[in-house]
Amino acid sequence: MSTRAALRVRGAVAAACLAAALLTPASADAGVAGVRALTDALVAESLERNAEMKGVQATVAQRVAALDAARAHYLPAIDFQMRYTRAEGGREIDLPVGDLLNPVYSTLNQLLEAAGKPGQFPQIDNQSIALLRPQETDTALRLTQPLFDLRIGAGVRGREAELRAQTEAMQAFRSRLSRDVRQAYYRWLRARQSAVILDVTVELAEANLKVNESLERNGKITRDLVLRAEADLLEVQQARLAVQHGVRLAQAYVNVLRNMPMDATLAETEVADADVDDARLRLAQDTGTSTLALAALQELAAHRRSELTRLDAALAAAKAGEDLVKARFTPQLALAVDAGAQGEDFKYGSDAGYVMASLVVRFNAFNGNADVAALEEARALSARLRAAREQAALGIGVEVLDALQIFDVAYVSMRTAEKRVAAAEGAFAISEKKRDLGQINQTEFIDARRSVTDARLNRNITRFGALSQLAELEYAVGEAAPTKEQP
Repeated sequence: MSTRAALRVRGAVAAACLAAALLTPASADAGVAGVRALTDALVAESLERNAEMKGVQATVAQRVAALDAARAHYLPAIDFQMRYTRAEGGREIDLPVGDLLNPVYSTLNQLLEAAGKPGQFPQIDNQSIALLRPQETDTALRLTQPLFDLRIGAGVRGREAELRAQTEAMQAFRSRLSRDVRQAYYRWLRARQSAVILDVTVELAEANLKVNESLERNGKITRDLVLRAEADLLEVQQARLAVQHGVRLAQAYVNVLRNMPMDATLAETEVADADVDDARLRLAQDTGTSTLALAALQELAAHRRSELTRLDAALAAAKAGEDLVKARFTPQLALAVDAGAQGEDFKYGSDAGYVMASLVVRFNAFNGNADVAALEEARALSARLRAAREQAALGIGVEVLDALQIFDVAYVSMRTAEKRVAAAEGAFAISEKKRDLGQINQTEFIDARRSVTDARLNRNITRFGALSQLAELEYAVGEAAPTKEQP
């Protein structure tokens, strides 16, 4: 076989290898899962394992416990108390019993003696009674049941609203985490595919160097063209090293989001323009159409975005706060029942026991207008939240607009990139033939090779860029919230 024929074979083999690398899925498995299925699985795993997500879930659990505590005020409270007291000193009450009765008793005794009878009335001392017993016990059981208290209902409504707000905050975090995981995985796939492209490009550059070395040995070209081919090979190898570093970094970020070791293996899959079309159609169908219309997406976002429903819940909590302050202007009525025993030691019986039932009405007549000030504060909070809700709705509308416009540009660029690849590959095929025939200089051939590599890298970047921006648009619109069980 002639040298020129051998060169044609090498060029054909390298081109075939590049085509196979670009058209074959990255995974060696025959049944490669689609990119959507893989990202859905990664999102589900991240929602379960992500450390920050666990913290958000703990906050929701905290709100549930606070709601249970607020509802507990509807139920009676039972308190048990035992008290033992030792006392010394203290005030005493002096009773002049002797001074009052002894003169009377003396007169009676004299009358009896005059009648020939002995005196029967003794002389008594004055008495001193201590107010504090030296030893005292008290055992008591108290039941308290609110009968009318508007503060309890307002407090429960406030806790319910706070729970809804925190649940919506958790849903907002779910949406952000879902977007971040998808975009991180797309970056990893893009870096992996770029590495594949550069691997094959290195093979092309090596083949080109061998061709030029053979042509130099046969006196067809001078040494400078060989050096030019060698510099081109080194340039591609350097670019491949940078891309490989990007692959490892992207892999580490995905694994951080799913709370796994940074070098944990990720599943690979093939991504084509059809995947972008399918995801685009899926989002459009959520609006009831087959196209991504701005007005429909903005309307969908107004119902889906958890940031808005969270502010709605915060407004409900603020309204409950107003009702709680207003309840301070109404009386509270409660039933109190006390049962127990008192005495100098712990003895229980009919002579020591007691039972008392009371209706207690409480109303604060004046506290320096503190309640009036608290009501004004609660109303101001509601006004601030209404303004924040209105501003958030406008901001989300702008987010949808921005995300949609960027996606439209990325989608059109993806189509243009495909045409650019076709044109660059056609030009490169012609350049290969001209090089083998000695009809093109090395600079022109390397430019053709560089053009096809740049075109393929650009197609890879624009394709995954469109997927990533579509994930951003899905986030801007909002995910359908999962069914929530009411506590």
